[in-house]
Amino acid sequence: MTKLAVRTLLLAWALALPISACAEDTSARGWQLIDSIPHQPEAFTQGLVIRDGIWWESSGLYGRSFLLRRQPGQPPKRVDLPDRLFAEGISVLGDSLYVLTWRAGQLLVFDADTLEQKHSLSYEGEGWGLTTDGRQLIMSNGSADILFRSASDFSIERRITVRWRGQAVNGLNELEYHRGLILANRWTKDYVLVISASTGEVLQVLDLRQLYPRHQRRPTDDVLNGIAYDASSDRWWLTGKFWPRVYQLKLDLPEVVGLGAKSR
Repeated sequence: MTKLAVRTLLLAWALALPISACAEDTSARGWQLIDSIPHQPEAFTQGLVIRDGIWWESSGLYGRSFLLRRQPGQPPKRVDLPDRLFAEGISVLGDSLYVLTWRAGQLLVFDADTLEQKHSLSYEGEGWGLTTDGRQLIMSNGSADILFRSASDFSIERRITVRWRGQAVNGLNELEYHRGLILANRWTKDYVLVISASTGEVLQVLDLRQLYPRHQRRPTDDVLNGIAYDASSDRWWLTGKFWPRVYQLKLDLPEVVGLGAKSR
């Protein structure tokens, strides 16, 4: 059974937050489309990171997983992963690129510039999304929990349960940390949840169904996945699996004051 089939069956009964509930509470769209650029349509996008003009992307599927690094003025660098590994979320912290694997229980650590693998770390359960607050690595595993892990040994240091009006929200996938917030997409849904990194409370729901309308896509796996903040422009870039474009957005996000609200 494919990953898409497994996740779809899981979420058919496990998602605790009906998408209609999100829609009812999204009175203001909260986003503005600024631009879009071409995206490699063969990429089953899992993670997206932008830092200092450099883009990193991970693409999944067994036998087809790869990492891509793009920098203006230089040819792109690509590394194909072994057939037994299914690449998932990625994050860049310091000079390292961290890559989750879906069911192999391995966190792969690469040099962020050369894409040469340094080492790997082990963890239990599935790996889905990954981001960083500049100190810890922040991980999703398809449940309602977000795990804050040590970058040195990947041990769990803290966890939050994401909730909307008291109900746990399962299916959290791609993550991006920003000034005390965690933006997360839900697997198979065209919504992005804006979450307090301190409490796990959903503060805002971004309805992105019109970004790349479903009637223009294939009926199965062309789902939203890939969220990156570009600090140089104060803009966000979003894409999806096999999407032909990456979209630049301006987001109107809530401000978080206090612990965890630092810029990345």
